[in-house]
This record gives sequence, structure tokens and C-alpha cells, in this order.
Amino acid sequence: MTAERATLLALLQERLGYTFRDLALLDRSLTHKSFANEMAPGQGDYERLEFLGDTVVGLIISTALYRQEPAASEGLLSAWRARIVSEQGLVRLAQQLDLGRFLRLGRGEEHTGGRQKHSLLAAAFEAVIAAIYLDGGFAAAQDMLVRHFAPVMAQCAVAPQEQDYKGLLQEQALSAFGCLPSYCVVHEEGPAHHKTFHVRLTLHHEYRCVGRGRSKKAAEQHAAKQLLEQLLGS
Repeated sequence: MTAERATLLALLQERLGYTFRDLALLDRSLTHKSFANEMAPGQGDYERLEFLGDTVVGLIISTALYRQEPAASEGLLSAWRARIVSEQGLVRLAQQLDLGRFLRLGRGEEHTGGRQKHSLLAAAFEAVIAAIYLDGGFAAAQDMLVRHFAPVMAQCAVAPQEQDYKGLLQEQALSAFGCLPSYCVVHEEGPAHHKTFHVRLTLHHEYRCVGRGRSKKAAEQHAAKQLLEQLLGS
């Protein structure tokens, strides 16, 4: 490893808040297969580390949510985890670290903007987490990941009535069915200053439920919460 590369990796370690015993492990976690094939045959790339990192990230976030939200159902925990460790969530953290700057890419990937590609950034971030896990153990990976995900994790701690069940349902619906849920007010009751709204929620012609609330928004959230629990088996 060149002195210039070691200096660059020292900067990344500072941003991560973790110092590697085996710096080559960090270097490999940032090596795309295009670089390994073109510049360093036989050296290895980050794909195996990405495989491991996916599991490590899932376990760490699952553990953190389980401890942080003792009253949350299994369904909600699953939905929160999916949102936190989505590609978008991983890319956001990779961008905060400016991870693209540290990647080793082949000429083709370099010329086509590989340092900004979301798929590469998310994969490299998972590989880096796996490298920390292998170098320093579970506690080291957990400390780094939870610390960086803290702002997102904090959003899960709001009161249940404030949760964005509609947003969570939308993500689940797109992932499972490739379509969005629809909402329709089917009934209103009570005086104008104290109405109760009944909203029917339909998804994929198969799932239906009716939510109630003092506003249309509250009724939609109630319906989305019910359907999420059906889908996720809470």
C-alpha cells in the first residue's frame, strides 16, 4: 500500500471513529471488482465483505430497535428496520462520509461516475461495516453503526399516534406489490366541530380495512396502521 493511500485511509478512519489494526481489510472493503480485475488481479474486492456486512447491519439495527422500542409490534419493527437499512438510508450515510472519494475503481467505473452510484456506495458501506466487524468485533461495528444512524433511530421513538404509518405502508406496498394504497372517505359522523371520519383503505384489490379518526389524516393513519399489521403479521 502506498503512503498516499495510507494517508487517505487515515482520513476515513477518523471519520468512521474507528482505527483498524489490519488496514488492508479496510482497503479491500473499498475495492470494486473492476479495480481488482484491471489493476490488482488476485487481490480481491469488497463483494464477500458486502455479503457479510448486509447481515451485520441487519442484526445491529434489529437489536437497537428491539431495545429502543419495547412496546412496538414485530410488524412495526420490521418496517422500521427496512426503512433504516434501505439502499437510500445506506447511501445517505455513505455520502456523509464522502465514501465515494475512497473507492478504488477500474477505468470504466471511474469514467461512468461510479463514485456517485448509489448501488456502489451502499455496497461499499456494508463492506466497511463488515471490515470493522472482522477487525474489531461486533461491539466495534455496533458502536460505529448506531452512532451514525442515531438521528434516524431517534425518529422511531416518537409517540405511536405520531408515526407515519402511511409512509411505512407505501414503502411496503411498493416493495411487495409494485402499487400504492388508495384512501376514500366513506362516512362522516358527528357535528362539524367534532366529526369522526371513516376512511376505507384498499391495496392491490385484496387488502381492505377502515380507519377512524377526528380528521381525514388521522383516519388514514389508523387505516394504514391496521393494514401494516395485516401485511407484516403483527
